[in-house]
Amino acid sequence: MTSHSILLLTERSKIIYNKIMGRNKKFDQATVISTISQTFIQYGYEGTSLDDLVKATGLLRGSLYASFGSKRGMFLATLEQAISVDPTSETTIDLVIIALMDLTSHDQKINQLVTDWSQQYSSTTLVNLLGQAILKHGQLKGAPHGKPRNHQ
Repeated sequence: MTSHSILLLTERSKIIYNKIMGRNKKFDQATVISTISQTFIQYGYEGTSLDDLVKATGLLRGSLYASFGSKRGMFLATLEQAISVDPTSETTIDLVIIALMDLTSHDQKINQLVTDWSQQYSSTTLVNLLGQAILKHGQLKGAPHGKPRNHQ
C-alpha cells in the first residue's frame, strides 16, 4: 500500500485491527475520568503533571493521549462528565473553580462550558456554591474563625 492509499475498514475489521494492534481500550472510561477528576482537584490544573495522571489511573501515557488527546482534553472530559452527572456536586464545583482559576481566561471551549453551567443559577446561588467550596478548601467551613478584627 502506498502512502496515498486509502484504507477502508468496516466496524468488524476495526475491532479486529484494534485487537491485533493492541489499541483496544481495556478500561472503563467513566472510572478513569473520575480518577482524573480527583487528581485535578488534588493538585489543580497547572499543578497536575502527566506523571500524576499516569500514576493515579494506572494507564500508560499513550493510552491517556489516545483517549483524551492532551492534558486539556482530560480536564475537559472531567468537567463535561461532572456537569452532566451532577451539576452541583462537590466534584463539579471543585472542577469549575479550577477552570475559573486556570483556564477560562484563555480557553474558549472551557469558558463556554463554565458560562453555560453558571447561567443555570442565580448570582446568589453561584456565590453560595462557589464560596462555600472555597471556604471548605481553606478549611474555614463557611464561617470565620476567632474574633472579628477591630478595624480602626
